[in-house]
Amino acid sequence: MRLKTVVVALTLSLVCLVSRVSFADTLTLTTAGGETSGGEFVFPYYLTVNGPGGSTPMVAMGCLNVDRDVNFGESWDATVVNVSTVTLSSTIDGESGLDILADAYLFNQFATAPNGYVISDIQWAIWSIMDPSGVVGDVAFTPNAANLAATALIVAPTLPSSYFLSDNLFVPIVGTQTPGYGEPQLLMTDPAPPAATPEPTSLILMGTGMLGAVALMRRKHGKV
Repeated sequence: MRLKTVVVALTLSLVCLVSRVSFADTLTLTTAGGETSGGEFVFPYYLTVNGPGGSTPMVAMGCLNVDRDVNFGESWDATVVNVSTVTLSSTIDGESGLDILADAYLFNQFATAPNGYVISDIQWAIWSIMDPSGVVGDVAFTPNAANLAATALIVAPTLPSSYFLSDNLFVPIVGTQTPGYGEPQLLMTDPAPPAATPEPTSLILMGTGMLGAVALMRRKHGKV
């Protein structure tokens, strides 16, 4: 009876942990960086993330869409995708894997902008990849931004998945946003905020350990 109780308890624990993985994170746009370009805020956007790991305020994120509008105080649910799992054949929220990888490559350039380039160049390059029609004719979409975008589309597919291991894409769940607002943007951050943990891989390892403990106890009780 004791063994059965332990097995049932561990099974329920695993079910609870798996259910936590399925929970979406809730994002709330708090504020944005002080720089604007072409009438648009550029990196960073600051959001509060509420998830299985609690609440993390002022998480700096980069927005990937210029054709979607978000407003300060707006909230919505999102699922987290680690960019290292994205392939060229992936399609996420209507965007190709190539575009996501290219934008992740550009997102990583925010930390150390290439010589001669500024934050707004990188931001408009990102927007041009996912929303090319949204940048056509805009004076803020400079030749520098166009060059960055072209380079990203060539370089990103050649990089190993490990390059994107710390990049996390927050994919909005349409219909969960604050009533009266439009479809939220795709957002990216590095690393994942504590509120977005535990990560599925961590739970899989934990679950494997639990199952191993169950097997060990069964052997000790003379059952195979």
